[in-house]
Amino acid sequence: MTRPVCRIRIPETLDRAFPLVVSLLEELGLSLTNPGNAKITTWNDSGDQVELAAEKVHLAVISGSLRNIQFWKTVSEDVFVAWENVQDGCTFSFYLDGLDPTFAVLLTSRFAELVLTKFRSRYDDGDVLTISFE
Repeated sequence: MTRPVCRIRIPETLDRAFPLVVSLLEELGLSLTNPGNAKITTWNDSGDQVELAAEKVHLAVISGSLRNIQFWKTVSEDVFVAWENVQDGCTFSFYLDGLDPTFAVLLTSRFAELVLTKFRSRYDDGDVLTISFE
C-alpha cells in the first residue's frame, strides 16, 4: 500500500529550519511527546523505535545524529518527519499516512502558505513543495 509523503524545502540551515517546523506543527496541535506515554520517539537505521529525552532533541538534530522524529496528534494519529541537508537549505519529508485525510490537507496547506509567503523570494528553480505516493 502506498503512503502519501509531503516534502518541503526550507531555505534555512537546519538549526533554524527545525524549530520553524516544530512551531508550525505545534500550532496545528501536534506534539513531539506521545500523549499516551509522554515519550519522544525516533527510528534508528535498523527500524527500531528509540526514545529520546526532550532536552536532547535540538542538539541531536543540529549535530546530525538525529534525522527523523515523530509528532503526535493523538495516541493513534502521528506524522513521521525526516530531514536532510540539501544545497541552500533542508528538505523535510512528512509521512502523512498516520493522519486522517482532512488533517493531512490542513497540514499541507500550511506548508504551501509557508512556501508562498515566507520563503517565496528565496527559492531558485526546482521543486520546493511536493506530495508524492511511495
